[in-house]
Amino acid sequence: MKATLKYFWLVTALIIVQIIMGVITAHFGVEGNGFYGIPLADFLPYSVSRTWHIQLAIFWIATSWLATGLFIAPAVSGNEPKFQKPGVDILFGALLVIVLGSLAGQWMGIMQKLGLAQNFWFGHQGYEYVNLGRFWQIFLFLGLFIWLFLMGRALLPALKERNENRHLLLMFLIASIAIAAFYGAGLMWGQQTHLAVAEYWRWWVVHLWVEGFFEVFATVAIAFLFVRMQLIKSSIATSSVLFSTIIFLSGGILGTFHHLYFTGTPTAVLALGATFSALEVAPLVFMGFEAYHNLKLSRVSTWVNAYKWPIYFFIAVAFWNLLGAGIFGFLINPPIALYYMQGLNTTPVHGHTAMFGVYGMLGIGLMLFVLRDMDLKVDWKERPIKIAFWSMNIGLLLMVLISVLPVGLAQTVASVKHGLWYARSAEFLGTPTMQNIRWLRAIGDTIFAVGALYLGYFIFGLKGGWSIKK
Repeated sequence: MKATLKYFWLVTALIIVQIIMGVITAHFGVEGNGFYGIPLADFLPYSVSRTWHIQLAIFWIATSWLATGLFIAPAVSGNEPKFQKPGVDILFGALLVIVLGSLAGQWMGIMQKLGLAQNFWFGHQGYEYVNLGRFWQIFLFLGLFIWLFLMGRALLPALKERNENRHLLLMFLIASIAIAAFYGAGLMWGQQTHLAVAEYWRWWVVHLWVEGFFEVFATVAIAFLFVRMQLIKSSIATSSVLFSTIIFLSGGILGTFHHLYFTGTPTAVLALGATFSALEVAPLVFMGFEAYHNLKLSRVSTWVNAYKWPIYFFIAVAFWNLLGAGIFGFLINPPIALYYMQGLNTTPVHGHTAMFGVYGMLGIGLMLFVLRDMDLKVDWKERPIKIAFWSMNIGLLLMVLISVLPVGLAQTVASVKHGLWYARSAEFLGTPTMQNIRWLRAIGDTIFAVGALYLGYFIFGLKGGWSIKK
């Protein structure tokens, strides 16, 4: 269990690098090829910084979740199987190779240092969220099954016991199997596959894998932790998880189709997809607010207070699930809206608030929970993590409300009047008004980045000693 600590150091480092890439990518939008006068695009062009920004988000969020699963499984069963630590170490080594290898391959592919065939296998496939080369994709797929094996063997003793938590554990195992298996949808196209077919399968990865089974896994993980901390009853947690799973299994596949507007999907199918996609956020929001209610009632308990900041991040997940995944997601989902708004700044509004707001905050919350559980004897210095929590949440909100959303809505008006081409053109985005609004993003970005640095300072300080009260 303690061997998972290095995973969280990697997570923290990747968060900081990912946010730096995000700052550079956003700045390219207002200065073109430079970064405050530095000709950065000569060796780190927009395509690289944007690819790394998205890819690193998936890497660090997934790594946090995988490490949490490896920590929770033996804790639940009360038994750590033989050779579990070498397995955890081998998986960590594989993750490092995948992260560094795929990022290097993407840079080489974009800088045209690879041939077309080599680029497909080791460089950049060109599909958002599935950017990494096919070799790294297969490597990651196999790594997920190594993780699943380590999880299953640790959970097995607890699954044999028939107690009130058994249903939650079964759902946890099923969600883990789905996370490992459904990433395989990204292997369903080849180098010469028609774009419409490749896009279909890509959205299986983005929607069914990230927005679907990750959602179920998130609900189960938070449910189990809240039950363990006695913040919600096992019956409420189990019903919430089952509700989430039923909604996903009945509507998750349909929900995927709201993404496929430009591959010839009929309007009626798009409408069903949009409706079912919006419903998927309900269980996690419900459970987060239930936990918040119980947290207020149980603050008198000292041991619950030790988990204060992990719980705060879990509550933030519920807030961003409602706003980012729910409201901002549904804003661009209906067919008529999708036609005019997809691919404008309204998409990153949903992307940032759902990806980081939901899955990112959850990844950080899970990381803090595990780090807290590793050593309950020490007292944390709260100031750094408090600044990190509020800066990241306030910064994300300001980034969206005062810049990205206004730009997206202005683009929508331009798209309706003149066409999507004009809304995305340099002619429109380069106007003084639009440039000023895009520059306003620096306010939220800066506050957010400060929060991320404080998070890194706090996490590494748990090992260095400066985040612990003497």
